Amino acid sequence: MSNKLLKHGVLVAVILVALVALLANSFTRVPIGSTGIMVTMGRVQEGSTLSEGLHFHLPFVQEIVSLDNRVQKLELNTEAFSKDIQTVSAKLAVNYRLRPEKSFSVYKSYGTGFEQNIIVPATHEALKSVCAQYTAEELISKRAESSDKMRDELDAKLTDMGITVTDFNIIDFDFSTDFINAVEAKQVAEQVKKKAATENETAIAQAEREKQVAIKQAEAAAEKVRIEAEAQANAVKLAADAEAFRLESINQNLTELTIQNTLAERWDGKLPTVSGGASGLLDIGSLIYGITNEANGGVNND
Repeated sequence: MSNKLLKHGVLVAVILVALVALLANSFTRVPIGSTGIMVTMGRVQEGSTLSEGLHFHLPFVQEIVSLDNRVQKLELNTEAFSKDIQTVSAKLAVNYRLRPEKSFSVYKSYGTGFEQNIIVPATHEALKSVCAQYTAEELISKRAESSDKMRDELDAKLTDMGITVTDFNIIDFDFSTDFINAVEAKQVAEQVKKKAATENETAIAQAEREKQVAIKQAEAAAEKVRIEAEAQANAVKLAADAEAFRLESINQNLTELTIQNTLAERWDGKLPTVSGGASGLLDIGSLIYGITNEANGGVNND
């Protein structure tokens, strides 16, 4: 009796364990930020997209596959050719996310390996397409522009598939040693050219400054000469004005008698052979009379 009870107890325990195992395998939790896909006997069940949380499924018959819909990061190394046939080695970083509403179709077409099956090839293709539009030198000087173009092309390729590119970066560009040396030589030449241009501009500016200084000095010297000449002219004018004033004063004070006395003082005793009758000429008779009268002591013979 005890053996039967023992066997019965063991059977019940086994059944309970089996039930617990079945129950445990009948629920699967879809993580936060993920989408669940129901798979029945290896086939994707149409319209079986499940949201995050705990979900029931038939144990050993069905399984729930979770696809992460959060932003994922992919880094890869790839190569392409530039417009001038230079080999371009690039390290790229792609941030992407699987849209929840497209999770079912992506998994049905590509499984969980959609990153390698979709994103990696599309990234290679975007790099090759954009690099072919630029020379190697332009890829360096227009890095941001080419990066934006790569992102746009990659996003256009992946959007219809249910994948959104949230960010794209060129971590590194690498070129052949010969090309790098040529670029460095060109940069050195440009720097030398810029330095020469700067020095030339400086020399021109210095010459212009010196020219302006010379002009100012010449103008100052000319102004000094003008002022001195004007001062000298003013001095001459003042002297002439003074002399004219002196002569005018003498002329105003000069009388007929003064003129006659002066002529008498300067007469040498000889009478002129010709005399004019103008009133402005010397009256010879009066002059002789005056002189004779003065010699006789002032005696009047009349």
